[in-house]
Amino acid sequence: MADDLNNKMEPEISDASEEVEEGVKEEVAVVEEAEEKAAKSVKKEAEDKTAEVAAAAVAASAAGKEAAKEASKEAEAAAKAAKKAEEQAAKDAAKKAAAAEKEAEKAKLAQEKADARLEKKRQKRAAQQALIDACPPQYRPVSTSKYFWLAFLSAIPFIGFVATLILAVAGRNRNVKNFEKAILAYYIIALVLCLIAIIVIGVALPADIRENVLLALSKIAGSFGIG
Repeated sequence: MADDLNNKMEPEISDASEEVEEGVKEEVAVVEEAEEKAAKSVKKEAEDKTAEVAAAAVAASAAGKEAAKEASKEAEAAAKAAKKAEEQAAKDAAKKAAAAEKEAEKAKLAQEKADARLEKKRQKRAAQQALIDACPPQYRPVSTSKYFWLAFLSAIPFIGFVATLILAVAGRNRNVKNFEKAILAYYIIALVLCLIAIIVIGVALPADIRENVLLALSKIAGSFGIG
């Protein structure tokens, strides 16, 4: 009975295994077909990406070459501009140096002329001082400032007349004595003229006018240091 059952089941088992095997084969075929499609898709994507990369590389290479050309042109232009600027700067520096050299030469000549004038003045002063030192003390020249103060002293009323008289008589320096003698002569002339005017006025003019004139003459004489 078991054998009969086995015999009955064998065709069914065989059919089931064949169906399973066919189903597995179909699934394997489907998987292989899917894998093949996936592989083709991946291969196509890879080819597309490779093409894109190649195109990008070509474009980048072209852009790089163009950029390199532009950079080369800009570098050449910059080099030319720098060279031109350097040449212009060298020319300007040469001009400035030449101008500075001329100014220095002019300044040197002016300084030499000034030094020569100063040396000439020094020599002249030294010669004058030598002549002054060679003179005896009583004949030595008198400075302008000393003449000024002697004249100022002589212009003081009464005191100036006395100082003028003393210096004209007892002065040690001949130049001072001569100067004071000239002032003393001026005083004497003024005194004589005043006396003549007083005599003429006393004789010729009326009494009222005479007093006014005498008063004016006394003021004039006072201004000269007389009386």
